Amino acid sequence: MSRKWLQASALMLLLLGLTGCNQSIDEQIENGLQKSETIFAEKPETHTDKIGNVQLFLPSKYKIEDSSDKYNILVSKGKQSYILFINDREEPDSKLYYDLLKEDSSKEIIDEKTYEKDNAFGFAAVFKTENEEEFELVVSSGGVKMTTISPMNDVEDNLEEMTKIVRSVKIK
Repeated sequence: MSRKWLQASALMLLLLGLTGCNQSIDEQIENGLQKSETIFAEKPETHTDKIGNVQLFLPSKYKIEDSSDKYNILVSKGKQSYILFINDREEPDSKLYYDLLKEDSSKEIIDEKTYEKDNAFGFAAVFKTENEEEFELVVSSGGVKMTTISPMNDVEDNLEEMTKIVRSVKIK
């Protein structure tokens, strides 16, 4: 009898643990935007890569796929692609990308967050796509913007890593 009780208890704990790991998309978005806000307030990551006169940090497993144009860089992590746009004519406090985003009525914003610190402006936003299992993510700081189409389960991690990359970009 005690062995069956132990097995039942272990199964219940396993189920509770698995349920806790499976965050809703709303929780992923909220947590991802909160992490973006924290990263924006911190000192940028140390540079790990250089493309022309652009220095940036890339988390492990990220690699530069195409940088034929030093201001439009294709980055990948596994099968997922990210596009990094760099406008060196915009100041750190530029709201250009944010203003363009707000004017675009074709995109349905699920949630967004803006950040301002030390004369720098940034934002992170999550949009619906035609596929209910994917979301468009945009992270920007000044004249630097990164976008991707993210699978539902990767939204939080992608927002966090994209913010680290965007915040680290330095043009020499």
